[in-house]
Amino acid sequence: MENYLTLNNLGKLDAFATTFSRLEDKYMVARLKGIARPLEPLEKPMRMSCMTIMLCRRGSMDVELNMIPYHVKSNSLLVISPRMLIKTPGNDLSRLDLYVLFVSQEFLLDVNIDLNTINIRSLIEKQTPVLSVSDDDTNKLIKFIDLLDLNAREPESTVFTTNVARSLLAGAFYQILSINFKRLSKLPDENASTPRRSTYVHDFMRLVHLNYTQHRSLSFYAEQLYITPKYLTLLVKEATGRSATQWINDFVITEAKNLLRFSGKNVQQVAYALNFSNQSAFGKYFKHLTGISPTAYQKK
Repeated sequence: MENYLTLNNLGKLDAFATTFSRLEDKYMVARLKGIARPLEPLEKPMRMSCMTIMLCRRGSMDVELNMIPYHVKSNSLLVISPRMLIKTPGNDLSRLDLYVLFVSQEFLLDVNIDLNTINIRSLIEKQTPVLSVSDDDTNKLIKFIDLLDLNAREPESTVFTTNVARSLLAGAFYQILSINFKRLSKLPDENASTPRRSTYVHDFMRLVHLNYTQHRSLSFYAEQLYITPKYLTLLVKEATGRSATQWINDFVITEAKNLLRFSGKNVQQVAYALNFSNQSAFGKYFKHLTGISPTAYQKK
């Protein structure tokens, strides 16, 4: 099976945390401070099954998300969406003070957020997983996290405990959106004159995220958007600096590497999981893009 980080196996962080609490299968709060050993549950790439919010109050750490490295420092906020790959390679965490909030996908659906109050499309298109946060905003977020921690420690979970959790999470999300909105307001509006072109790029990225394990053809995504492959390539290249085909291949190769290294599947099973007609076709595709065969990669 593929390695997913769920609330159950994330419970191992209790051994590292100075503060730790959990409200059933809804959410979990941990404070990691002055850790003397590596974060074992995150030392190899794992795929998140929940929304994860990390707020670094002191110290720093390196994180890989979908195999892209990021540096998290004091007063930084890291937001990790479900299905992203995460790894924390070789960090000295002795000076770290990190607040972590994990929210299950199921409970996220119960959190009431009015998406009409913000420009969601611009947030998605210009989003970065790591945000710098002011002291004031950091303290506000810590208060939300502390209240969620206290709520999870109630002796008996009731409908009121759940409703409090929904409200607190909505408040925390609005606070994060406010932080990001302030960041975006300082950026030039590159797409103000071409909103439709921007929409195509956003929808393309969303479609790839949902379909890359089954569809690798550029024409498939162009057909879904009712535009030509040539026009889609032009739009994506202009907006991201990379071609649409490169984005599709990156999603597939990232998933292939994860499955080959950590899922326990053999090469043939990985090929079928990614909808290749046979192992040979997968092998040629993988070697063409990585310079190494799937078998050799799996043995590294």
